[in-house]
Amino acid sequence: MMEKTNELSLDLIIHPGETIKELLEDNGMAQEELAIRTGYSAKHISEILSGKKNISSKFANALEYVFEIPTEFWINLQGNYNKEILELEKN
Repeated sequence: MMEKTNELSLDLIIHPGETIKELLEDNGMAQEELAIRTGYSAKHISEILSGKKNISSKFANALEYVFEIPTEFWINLQGNYNKEILELEKN
């Protein structure tokens, strides 16, 4: 019988940048276009998509403008990611 475990694996924790990548693909939008629409640099966008940078409240607001997905969604997505990383670091 297998034991149940509540341990998280880094492979299972998804950075919000992955969600943005999917939206870009679904909308046929390039990173450069997202940079222009949000007013952020292409480097900033790239760092978020690669998980090197987190989504700020200001950037979340810009994403609402572009994708018509509420700012709160992006803030919660980032918050959940941060919480999961903290839990992983505790273990």
